Amino acid sequence: MTTPAWETVSNVFMKSDKPYGGGAFRLRGDEMMTLKVAGPEIKFKPSSEWKDPDVAEPAEPWMYRSGETLNRSTASFFRGTLEGAATRYFQQQAQDGAWWYSRDWQVQYIATGWMDYTRPEPKDGLSPQITKLWRSIDGGKTWAQLKWPEDRNISYLKFLDSQRGYAIGWGPHVWRTADGGQTWQEIPQPPMASDYRKPRKQFDAVDLGPDGTLRVAYYVGMLGEVRLSSVVYRLRWESPHFEPDVVLPDQVVVQLGTTDEPPGRTYSVYALSRLGPPRNYDDQNDKGKRTGAISTWPGYQTPTVEQRHIFDERYRVGGLSVGKRGVLLVYATDSNREGAPHQITFHSQDYGKSWEDIDDGMPQGGWFDSQTNTQYALYAYTLKKRQF
Repeated sequence: MTTPAWETVSNVFMKSDKPYGGGAFRLRGDEMMTLKVAGPEIKFKPSSEWKDPDVAEPAEPWMYRSGETLNRSTASFFRGTLEGAATRYFQQQAQDGAWWYSRDWQVQYIATGWMDYTRPEPKDGLSPQITKLWRSIDGGKTWAQLKWPEDRNISYLKFLDSQRGYAIGWGPHVWRTADGGQTWQEIPQPPMASDYRKPRKQFDAVDLGPDGTLRVAYYVGMLGEVRLSSVVYRLRWESPHFEPDVVLPDQVVVQLGTTDEPPGRTYSVYALSRLGPPRNYDDQNDKGKRTGAISTWPGYQTPTVEQRHIFDERYRVGGLSVGKRGVLLVYATDSNREGAPHQITFHSQDYGKSWEDIDDGMPQGGWFDSQTNTQYALYAYTLKKRQF
């Protein structure tokens, strides 16, 4: 297995937009688009006006207060070219954002979530979040707000095409639309997915397969004969309810992924997990250190799960990308390393049977193009790519 080398794509990627950040960018040839959630730009007084010559002072009073800066966070959508300035076509107040885009980049959906961080926190700790949903059908140049109850959070948007898709939010709740977001139907939760003590609970992982099957993963202490395991439930597009898919004993799923196969062909599902129970925050001795593992199973009914690999316990796994022709990437940090954490990229080119690792330092964003097996990473304003 050979390690591909980085190639510089641009030295000025998103440089003109402040504050710095590339957002959840996507690339297609020389074109780019991105959804960027960022705080406001903090400006400072001239050094001659500082009370302490060693301490910089913000230019305006609100810049001192974290609640005020959080309230001014925005979600913005940009389109442009790699070397040119990106144009902002959408901006809304938000501290969170989720999006989906069609393969031809013609249709986009964006969900935004905003809280007022200057208001006192309620006794239950659940500050109201205002959620809004938007849609563009001209490549992101103009946007229309869709009807959506503001108290329903949206954490994920998963669509089969520009008309049919899912919104998944706190609860956890799942809604389905077949008319481009004009109307939505809530799907009953799979068993034991919710917890009355945690009204903002989310699924541990969500994925939409190439056949339109939605899969969700969550941990259960007890569900029938299942004990202390993650369960994966699937929802076929034509079905009104979830049904069991697989059980992953003694582990917590971090991310699900599927291979992108043509219609009619069997695809594979991959689960990146941390072995053992969820972190116990009430136990000061539980630092959340768990060994990572990756498992796989076929996308048809009544599949058999195969645990493909267990990673060294020193690495904390955090993300998974599934490409074509057996390429898999797993992103992790080295828990034994002193100083700032580095991103470690594990890569496999034989469907997860063997792995190599690369220390990629500290990128400030990235994306994996599963259609071309190309990984992108952003270091300051320098965008790099490598192909597996």
